[in-house]
Amino acid sequence: MTEPAFVLVHGAWVGGWNWRTVVQRLRTQNHEVFAPSLTGLGDRAHLMARSVDLSTHIADILGVIRSHELENVVLAGHSYGGMVISGVAAQVAEKIKALVYLDAFLPEDGQSALDLVSPERRAQVETAAAEHGDGWRIPPIPASVWGIEDPGQAAWLDRHSVDQPLAAMAEPVALTGDETRVGKRIYVRASGYDPSPFKQFADRVEDDDAWTLRSVDSHHFLNVARPDEVVAILTVTAAGI
Repeated sequence: MTEPAFVLVHGAWVGGWNWRTVVQRLRTQNHEVFAPSLTGLGDRAHLMARSVDLSTHIADILGVIRSHELENVVLAGHSYGGMVISGVAAQVAEKIKALVYLDAFLPEDGQSALDLVSPERRAQVETAAAEHGDGWRIPPIPASVWGIEDPGQAAWLDRHSVDQPLAAMAEPVALTGDETRVGKRIYVRASGYDPSPFKQFADRVEDDDAWTLRSVDSHHFLNVARPDEVVAILTVTAAGI
């Protein structure tokens, strides 16, 4: 059996750079790690287009897995990244040994990210796109909204965040049921982010024997605030594969 490979999927408005410290820690431990930027985001912001949607981002990660011939993948998604890893797992469940949702959307078949937030939040997003993003781009949300109080972390996030394609948030995910074949499924809640639209997902899996629920005392960007704890969760997960 090949050694586990880590594929880390970032959330909305950011890029692969958001995993920087986690990637460094994992590589120091000699793990194989991939943290790509999704199309139109991060270092691929120049590819932003009206056509970029959730299917595009699922294809991005499928491309990483297939082109590098990865097996025994620990596939982790933060925030919006939960939509992406769900769609990926539905297509290549046989290559994925663990799914890790880090304060992330956990959709059911036919749901979009916008379906999983409050009507008020959805209206805010759609209004922001209409008024400041030509109807198809969502401007970045200030770091303070995510509960980030550390000035350095907040400045770093605000400095590098870019517009998010509205279509990626509005497109429903197509799940096949194969994603439930993944042997290990972990949900990690950022308990310091409250009120949180992601608490509903932690509550959903709390009493489900197919899931392991963990909690990290952090704002929403726990991969930035608590990289060592995130690395510990990922490596313990991989050790059981």
